[in-house]
Amino acid sequence: MEIYGGRAGYNSVSFKGSKYQSLARFKDGEIITITRRKNGRKKPFIFFSKIPFVRAFSLLFELIIEYWKVFLFYVIASFLLEFSLTGKSNTNFLDSIPVNTLMMLFCFFIIAGLFIKITPIGKYHSAEHMAANAYDRDSNLTLEKVKEQPRTHKNCGTNLVASIFICFCIFFVAFGDAFWLFLVSWGIGYEIWRGEPKIIWSAILVIGKAAQYLLFTSKPDEKHLLVAIEAIRKLEEKELASGN
Repeated sequence: MEIYGGRAGYNSVSFKGSKYQSLARFKDGEIITITRRKNGRKKPFIFFSKIPFVRAFSLLFELIIEYWKVFLFYVIASFLLEFSLTGKSNTNFLDSIPVNTLMMLFCFFIIAGLFIKITPIGKYHSAEHMAANAYDRDSNLTLEKVKEQPRTHKNCGTNLVASIFICFCIFFVAFGDAFWLFLVSWGIGYEIWRGEPKIIWSAILVIGKAAQYLLFTSKPDEKHLLVAIEAIRKLEEKELASGN
């Protein structure tokens, strides 16, 4: 079975296969699992996903539709962060700090990472990566095998964020602060992430994995690892039963 993606929640881990997706959640001292058939992609998204650079924005819209609650949270958090950095205060301290888009993105990146790291999401995120790494090596999962795996993963979405952020930094230095930098950085960063050009991607992967380890994951307990293992096992049962 091939794993096409994973996601960590506040008390859960989910994985996607070719036809199904599974979710395992720790609740009241038990691991509860749910498996269901994946939603089919809409035809416009399938069409645009074949066009270089355009497919980056097609993916963005798909993610917004699927995870609109998370997206709304980040939008609100971004406004609050901008207000805290540029808003008025009783002193002139904030006014003396030169605030630009790059600084705001960097601060937001750090704050979001630390929030994930200090909450159970960070532990479930690690468990997701470790279970996926173990399954890639040996489909016969055991707790001992999973414990031996690194808590970073080459396909983590953090690597995509790192690719886009690095592109934005380069364009920011070259062209200054402008809204169009977001669009260009997103398109080019996505294509780099998708194509993984050897020399460039090796450097980005180092930064992405460092960000995963330092900000977006934390050391999991056995409970978190068992939830991730169960999510993969249930997904595998469904996928194999359907002939995959």
